[in-house]
Amino acid sequence: MYEKLKRKYKNLAKRNMKQLQVYKPEYDVIIEIYAGLLAEYSLLTDRLLAVDFDIEVETQRGGTRKSAIATAHEKLRTDIIMYSDRLMLNPKMIITAKLKEADKESGLMKALKMLEGDK
Repeated sequence: MYEKLKRKYKNLAKRNMKQLQVYKPEYDVIIEIYAGLLAEYSLLTDRLLAVDFDIEVETQRGGTRKSAIATAHEKLRTDIIMYSDRLMLNPKMIITAKLKEADKESGLMKALKMLEGDK
């Protein structure tokens, strides 16, 4: 099940990156990790659904704490966000990249204008 999900998410990430024109074969290693994280997240979500998202477990002393599944689920969520940033697969990073690109263009335009002024 894990491998099937991982392959699905890998293909989806590549397809999305190609549509956004940010895909490069050099990113395949990162995409592989990202797809694995998404597959794990999906499997853990299914496990949490099976227990109606009951995320508390009893401790030996009679108290409660967050279950290991819930903790892993939260950690995966933050890792997925980080990797989606690196792969430019979320709106925030696309906007940031466009702003940086606009800044570079404006810097180029400034340099060209300076050259024109020297003539």
